[in-house]
Amino acid sequence: MSTFNNPFSIDRAEHLGDQLFEFFAFHRRFDGLLKHKSLLLEGGRGSGKTMFFLYNSYFIQKKEAQKKNNFPEGFLESKKIIGIYYRSDSNFVPAFQHKGIDGSEWMSLFSTYLNLEISKRLLEIIIDVDTNFNIASLRIGQQAQKILGIDSIPANYKELNEKIKIAEIELISYINNPNTGLKKPHIISNGYLINMLAIEFLKNDLIKNKTIHVFIDEFENMLPYQQKIINTLIKHPSPVIFDVGMRKEGLYTNETLSGNEIIKYPDDYSHFDLEKFKREDYEKFLVEICKKRLSQVVELKGKDDIYIDINFYLKNHSDEEIDALSKKSNLNKLKIKLSHRLEHGDGEKFQPLLEENDIVIVRLFLILIERGLSGAEILDEYIKFKKKEDSKFKEWIHNNKNGIIFLLTKEFKREKDYSGFKTFQMLSSGIIRYFIELCETAFNNAHRNNFNFQSPRALSSAEQTDAANYVSEYKFNALDTYSPYSTKLKRFVTFLGKIFERLHRDPRMSEPERNHFTTQYDGLSEESKKFLNSAVLHSVLQKKKETKNKSNSIDANYLEFHLNHIYSPYFQISPRTIRSLRINSKNLESLILEQDEKAKSVANAIVKGRDGGTNQLQIDLK
Repeated sequence: MSTFNNPFSIDRAEHLGDQLFEFFAFHRRFDGLLKHKSLLLEGGRGSGKTMFFLYNSYFIQKKEAQKKNNFPEGFLESKKIIGIYYRSDSNFVPAFQHKGIDGSEWMSLFSTYLNLEISKRLLEIIIDVDTNFNIASLRIGQQAQKILGIDSIPANYKELNEKIKIAEIELISYINNPNTGLKKPHIISNGYLINMLAIEFLKNDLIKNKTIHVFIDEFENMLPYQQKIINTLIKHPSPVIFDVGMRKEGLYTNETLSGNEIIKYPDDYSHFDLEKFKREDYEKFLVEICKKRLSQVVELKGKDDIYIDINFYLKNHSDEEIDALSKKSNLNKLKIKLSHRLEHGDGEKFQPLLEENDIVIVRLFLILIERGLSGAEILDEYIKFKKKEDSKFKEWIHNNKNGIIFLLTKEFKREKDYSGFKTFQMLSSGIIRYFIELCETAFNNAHRNNFNFQSPRALSSAEQTDAANYVSEYKFNALDTYSPYSTKLKRFVTFLGKIFERLHRDPRMSEPERNHFTTQYDGLSEESKKFLNSAVLHSVLQKKKETKNKSNSIDANYLEFHLNHIYSPYFQISPRTIRSLRINSKNLESLILEQDEKAKSVANAIVKGRDGGTNQLQIDLK
């Protein structure tokens, strides 16, 4: 089999290397996000925070300019910001705690580390600018000597950078071995060295109208006291602007190092949520992201632009699914059931219903009967519908068609189809990486069926659906790696998924396609709130204010929690956001906190009477 270079095989921004700019898709809503105020960039893991920050960092901007032959001439003149990227490594930043050192000393040590690390990165930029544009020589050597507590005055930027690297190594050695007689590091006040270097750098004519931004990525990995340190720098930018990227619920405190100050929106920072694009905007954004990747495929160079449009490959196969369900044997079974349910007597009266051959409409007849409508009422609306007159039937089809397809796949034991661009878009739940993973797997499946870009074709329903099932299953299996709740989180998702799966089999379809729940948040215990916040942090749940609160209480604080749609194929449920299930806070507490048998009992109580069935939920918690 020939080598196949899947354009979707890299799904993490940090793995794209120096060529990251080739994959960056600009969206109009990004315009103006980086300005003279800090930015809090929020979104689940894989939603594009790292890509946005890395793309706007100095050295990636330089690489892009070099590729376009716009470096060095005109490069600095075209830039409004100088960007410095820093990732809060979850394996490193937690090292600044415990070990017999008190909290105030850890605060000083981390502030010093941050000064050294960001200053080192700023100096790398200053050295590069000096090399290419010949800026003023180092004039703050003596001040730097005092701040660092070193013996000699650094003669130039490179020497200063080496001194800072040594100081950082000594500090890290100390925090890892604090009780071994190592000398305590020289402490630097929060942000002092960073801002001193920035002020000096900005005195150069080429730079003076720029803004220096430090991008703190994965802010949720920082300890609360470390977030206070960054919050203080956000509150008092002088002159460096600190921007943070974090997952939902990743801001653990809005306090600063000053006891009476907090950071607040919009006074101290602007806010952008990468998961809250309008549907049309998100779809256009995904198309542009895919176009960037498909444009890198050598075999597609010089071909028609249709082949770099992801919609060409992710063809919708919904008609094929309905055709497969519409086998004569399936239709006959439904018609026999329908004839038994219609009123006896005037058989000819209901003949138009029995002559209908659209399996979705025939199944809808049965649903309407389950809801208590008479055959005469159904027939009357159906005849008006067929005559293209005003009829309730048109609305019944619109509201129930997709739910009926789920019902039919269950009844006729057929795997649900999850194919098409819009389906993959819904499954991704606003998280770009999920969409890319779905595409990667679908193209790999197609390659096993001899797909190649020399002769591109649309991906089949099976290739796409198998991809959706595969990604959904491995995302589900990964749940027990999400600390701190891991196993408990996986159990909770299992309960939710099974509840929604059963409700998709409701023969009345009283509320079709339920896949998220609403609860009174104020009625939950602190432990349950922490659990839900952790689920939101990991993008397992997505939290929203309830849009249609039927409660009379203004202070009820009802919140919607959406099970991430990436789990929909695993549970064979709809990825569309249609109907919510109300779960009272007491029952939700049981699903989260109670022992398995009690939680199972509650899960069964939730679906009892709602799905028209009497069987107990079969829930495997292995």
